[in-house]
Formats: sequence, structure tokens, C-alpha cells
Amino acid sequence: MFFADAPTFYGTQYVGKDEAITGRFYEMLVANGGALFDDAWNPTFNSEAGVMTVQWFKDLYDAKAVPAGVLNYLWDDTGLGFASGTVALNLDWAGWASFFNDPENSKVAGDIGLVRAPKGAGGKRSGWSGSHTFSITETCDNVDAAASFITFLTDHDRQMIEASAGLLPTRSQVWVDAKAKFATDGNDFLVEVFETYAKSMAEDAFTPPLIEPWIEVSNEIWPRLQGAILGEQGIQEALDEAAEAAREVMEDAGYL
Repeated sequence: MFFADAPTFYGTQYVGKDEAITGRFYEMLVANGGALFDDAWNPTFNSEAGVMTVQWFKDLYDAKAVPAGVLNYLWDDTGLGFASGTVALNLDWAGWASFFNDPENSKVAGDIGLVRAPKGAGGKRSGWSGSHTFSITETCDNVDAAASFITFLTDHDRQMIEASAGLLPTRSQVWVDAKAKFATDGNDFLVEVFETYAKSMAEDAFTPPLIEPWIEVSNEIWPRLQGAILGEQGIQEALDEAAEAAREVMEDAGYL
């Protein structure tokens, strides 16, 4: 709110629809000491921590500390928004790092700082995370060729290419080699990116709930988050409705 000067400059921004805002709500809920589910898969996000988390989104929206269109934003929108030079603080993943520091694409190139996400009320940092993967189907008619192709796509040299673009590799040796290459090239920014994200991934990152109906649960949560942010219903009411709907999804899926 301190940095905001709408409509030309904003303090921050957030993804505001689909699984994107469910995930952002989830990671901040955890940082604030809450949880989406208990150990028996009962929805528990309609808690005090849940209300506190949604209130954060709403307060920023009401104060015009975020762009008016955030409830339509997905990841590309926040990335391009930060690169436009109109947003002070941006919570994002490392894949945007090189783009943000490329003067051909970004107005903030050469003027970026990087830190781990701050701790929430529960003493934890936000950081939901995961990885895209390759797989071979059971009906594949040439398993050897498929496995060879996946091995090629994920070998050291290919991961070095991706790491050079700021993407985070899965091979531990590539972390070491890429960071050394950045240091040799004088690319202090990407050295900082890799050092910061290495610590964040080791100490802060956690996955979404590893459940089959994750998207179904998300689809019950995010429209109600939007409604609460817009003031169309109370925060507690919205979360209670979402929790009950999520419970039905989990029951139908056999988790309860």
C-alpha cells in the first residue's frame, strides 16, 4: 500500500482466478499457520488463518494497491505487469528471471532485487511448488524410443540450456555448473537467482495436496475467493461455502 499510486503504479499484484488464485491462497494460508485439509482430508481452510489470508487479498484490492484487473490475472499477466515497471513487489517463480532482466523485454532490467518470500503469521514462508514431468503411456508402441527421447530432453546439456534462461534444473550438478557459468560470465543477477531459489526450494517449498480431485476442489474455492475479495459475500461465509463444497468433492472421490 505504501508504494501504490493508482492508476499508474501499484504496490504488488496477484493472480486472481482459476487454480492460480487457489494456489496463492493455499501457500499464504500455510504461511499464516493454516491448512487446506486436516490429516483425515477434512477441509479446514475456513479457519481463522483462512479468513486472515483472504482479508489480505481484499485489503490490497480495496486500497487499490493492486491493479483493478487482478481477478482476471494469470501467470503471464503478472509477469508482464512486473516487467512493465508499474509494480513494486512481485511474488513469482524463477522462470521469469531472465525475462525481467532483459532490457529488450523489461523496463526493470538492471534494477531488480530478489529475496525469499516473507514469513506469514504462522512463522512459515509461502512457496507452493512443483515440477512439470514427462511420462510414457502404457499404450506406447516404442517404449525404448520414448525413454531415449525423455533422457535426451532431461540430460545435462539440455538442462544447462534451460538453466541459462533462468529456469530451475532438476539435476543437482546442473545447479553447480550453471551457477559457475553465470559467475564466469559476470551475470551476478542469475547467480543471485540460483542462490536464492536453492535455499527457498530446500527450506520453503511444498506441493499442492497430492489428491486426484485437486482441480475439482480448486474449482469450488476460487470463485468464492473472488466473491469475498469483491465484497459480494462475507469472507467467513465464502470460505464456509467453499469448505462444504470441497467436502462433497472429497466424499465423492472416496477420501472421506
